[in-house]
Amino acid sequence: MAKISVTGSALAGFGVIARQPGAVLIWGVVMLILSLAPVLALIPLMGPELMKTIAALMQTQSGELDPDSISQMMQLQSGLMLIQVGGWLWGTFIKALICSAIFRAVLEPAQSRGAFLRLGPQELWLALLFLVVSVLAYIVAVLASIGVLVPALVVGLSSGPQGQGAAAGVLTGFGLAFVAVLLLIWLALRLSLAAPMTFADRQFRLFESWALTRGSTWRLLGVAVLSLLILLVLELILAGVVLSALFMAGGPPVWLSDPQAVQAFLARPPLDLLRSTWPWLAVIGLVWSVIGPGLFAIVCAPWAAAYRDLTRQPGT
Repeated sequence: MAKISVTGSALAGFGVIARQPGAVLIWGVVMLILSLAPVLALIPLMGPELMKTIAALMQTQSGELDPDSISQMMQLQSGLMLIQVGGWLWGTFIKALICSAIFRAVLEPAQSRGAFLRLGPQELWLALLFLVVSVLAYIVAVLASIGVLVPALVVGLSSGPQGQGAAAGVLTGFGLAFVAVLLLIWLALRLSLAAPMTFADRQFRLFESWALTRGSTWRLLGVAVLSLLILLVLELILAGVVLSALFMAGGPPVWLSDPQAVQAFLARPPLDLLRSTWPWLAVIGLVWSVIGPGLFAIVCAPWAAAYRDLTRQPGT
C-alpha cells in the first residue's frame, strides 16, 4: 500500500521554490497585479461616496445626523457588501490560479511553460471547490458552535445553585469544544486531498478524498503539524525582520498613536491618501510579491505531494 512521506510532503513547497525560483517570482507579480487591479478600479468609483459617508459619520458623532446622511450610509453599506462578495469571489479565483500552478509544478513538472500558469478547467474546478468548501466550512462551524453552546447552557441552567451551574456549564462547554475541534480536524484531514484530486482529475472532487485518505489520517496529521510549525518559524523570522527594519528606521510614525491625527489622515481625499502612501504601498507590494507566492507554495505543495504519494503506481 502506498504511504505518504510526512517529511517529504511537508517540505515539498521548498522543493518547488528551489527548482522553480523564476516561476515563484512570476506568481508573485501575477498575484500583485490581480490583487491591485480591482482596488485601483474602485478608488475613483467609491472614493467620492466614501468621503460623503465619512462626513456623515462625523455628523453622527456630533449629533447632527440627517435623513440624507442616513440614506448615504445605507447606500454605501449595500455597495460595500457587494464589493465584499466580489472580493471574495475574485480572491478565490486568484487562490485557485496560484494553487493550480503549484499543483502543476508538483504533479506535472514537465508542464513548466508560462511558469506553470494556465486558465482552464483545472483552475475553474479548483475555484469552485474552494467556494463550496468555504460555504460548507461556515455551515459546519455554525452547527458545531450550536452543538457546543446549547448543551453547555442546558447543563449550566439545570445544575443546581448559580455558581455550581455556571461551573458545570463552562466545563461542559470546554469538553464539547475540545471534542468538536478534534472531530473538525479529523474531518479536514480526511477531505484534505480534495484540491489536488480536483486538479488532477479535472472534475469536482470533495468527498472522493474520503476513500483516498483512508488509513493515512495520522500521516496527514503529521504533514499538517510539520507544515504549521514551518509556517510559524517563518512568521517569527519575518516579524523579526520587520521589527528590526522599523527600529532601524526610527520606529513607526509618532502620529499613529494619536487617534485624532489618524482620523484626520484617513479623512483626506482618496487621491491624496494614495499620493502620500504610495511609496509604502509599493514597498509592501514588492515584498509581498516575493514572500507571498513562497508561502503559497509551502501551504499548497504538501497536499499535492501527499496525493502523488498515495496515487503513485508501484515501481514508479
